[in-house]
Amino acid sequence: MTITRQNADGSWSFCIPRPLEGGTIIGGTKQPHNWNPNPSPEIRAQLLENASKWFPFTPESQGKFDVIRDIVGRRPAREGGVRIEAEKVGMDDYKTIVHAYGAAGRGYELSWGIAEDVIDVMLKNGLLQEKSSL
Repeated sequence: MTITRQNADGSWSFCIPRPLEGGTIIGGTKQPHNWNPNPSPEIRAQLLENASKWFPFTPESQGKFDVIRDIVGRRPAREGGVRIEAEKVGMDDYKTIVHAYGAAGRGYELSWGIAEDVIDVMLKNGLLQEKSSL
């Protein structure tokens, strides 16, 4: 079971168990405009401290994490929310780009709804035609 919690300071923490003894991912930060690709010992300590308050430790773990590695992941967000729109480009608006980005860490969760919105944009801009059912 994935556990996601919002902390008192507004930050988020999550715990994602991996199957087949693959360990557990502990994470959750939102740091606008921080593009540092290197792990931070301070952030790691804060994430582990947050998770230790609610993580379901096994008795043999003695309430401690065995950290295998740190990974810095990017989930591009966009001020103002997700962008889903068509943009005409090129000479005489010859080509159209349909933008669908900026979902941050919710891209997978929102993917079906975003796909439906993209289809609507494409239909409205004549980039896709509905087929009738026979």
